Amino acid sequence: MSVQDPQSQPWPGDRAILFVHGIGNAQPGDYTPLVQQLQAILGAEAQSIAIYFLYYDVIDQAVADKIHANVLFTQLVNVIRQNYDGSALGNVAASFGGDVIWPVLVAEARLAIRTALVAQLLQITRDGTSSGVRTNDQRVSIIAHSMGNFHTYEALSYAAATPTSGLSPASSGFVLDNLIMMASPVQLIRYVGTALGGAVPQQSTIYSVSRPSLDIPSETTPSGIVVPCARRTVAITGNLDPVGGYLLRKQLDWAYMKLPGQTTFIDQEQLASVNGSESLTLVNILQSALQNGGPPTITPNNPHDWGQYVQRHAADLKGWLA
Repeated sequence: MSVQDPQSQPWPGDRAILFVHGIGNAQPGDYTPLVQQLQAILGAEAQSIAIYFLYYDVIDQAVADKIHANVLFTQLVNVIRQNYDGSALGNVAASFGGDVIWPVLVAEARLAIRTALVAQLLQITRDGTSSGVRTNDQRVSIIAHSMGNFHTYEALSYAAATPTSGLSPASSGFVLDNLIMMASPVQLIRYVGTALGGAVPQQSTIYSVSRPSLDIPSETTPSGIVVPCARRTVAITGNLDPVGGYLLRKQLDWAYMKLPGQTTFIDQEQLASVNGSESLTLVNILQSALQNGGPPTITPNNPHDWGQYVQRHAADLKGWLA
């Protein structure tokens, strides 16, 4: 199990972006197509933005195989499945969702990623300061996808609840410019984690599960002013993406994330249907993404694909980040 040391670089301007990937162990270079896509969207503005990536390789194949064979993983998938109608689509959507969020069952891994994300954010702010940009003038944004939203939510919640972290929004003055969450499973994890109860290892350390409500991570000042972790929190999902809380254009209240104060986008996704059936097409796409013991393989035709989310919101991203 390993997490790379925080990246460090000079800032060419007053802005920085941190990309946080989802399921799977991203390696240097894996973000390149996404970065090129964003650079094309931002144009010349991209040259004035410091771009960072969170890399983590904390769950090797042996651990993955062990977890997938564990009765707890089966229980996790069954908790999801019981909310569907027993159809082929419901069954494969449950398996797909389980293959995305199962790392929540590995306490050591999820806490290591939280620590790594906090360390990277601290380094980003230090880099900005070293480049002559005062903390209050730093414009830092996070773009997260899939399980990366869970890790981001947990890290920001920890930072907001821990004034000594150096990243608390009120005590330290660290407030993101943008928190952009694409296809977030945070509510799905909250539902499953609550249903499984004490069976989830160290459940009390999961902010999204253990807190009374799901809110934007914030810190309250002694005078009662609530300071959120970001000036703008955006939640984007597609109406065919089961990880983001939808199944065949139907919103699933138990799985769809609704943070009070978030700016919401529901993408109208399209499929090239097989034999005129969107349901059959989606079954085939989700089934083809599943691997025995490995992370799902997400291709551009999959409703969960990160690059497609970025493409559909090119104009929005340019407005938020430029």
